[in-house]
Amino acid sequence: MPQVNTTRLSLLFLSFVFCSLLSSAAPAQDEGEQLFLNNCAECHQRDGKGIANIYPALADSEVVRGSGVDVALVMLIGRGEMPSFSGSITFEDMADIINYVRNAWGNSGEEITAQRIANLQ
Repeated sequence: MPQVNTTRLSLLFLSFVFCSLLSSAAPAQDEGEQLFLNNCAECHQRDGKGIANIYPALADSEVVRGSGVDVALVMLIGRGEMPSFSGSITFEDMADIINYVRNAWGNSGEEITAQRIANLQ
């Protein structure tokens, strides 16, 4: 009987650890997605496909798939009709947005930190 309880406790513990690991990664992605929806989706659209000949697509974008620094510079400086986000959102929020965009809609890119973005100023 004690063996059964030990096995159950071990499985319960492992389940807890596994769920904790999953939930710690999800909030940053969820935060980045929410920030994108609040700040970027009006122009670049929820699906990242933009509006043809008006606002560029972020899905399958050469710039987005390139360097996270390039994307950060666009957010810091602005480009075309896109305003600068410098001073209007935090570097942490910028990093969350960039990391979301660089890994959504089939994109795949390395993460950038808020500190790296701050160093670009």
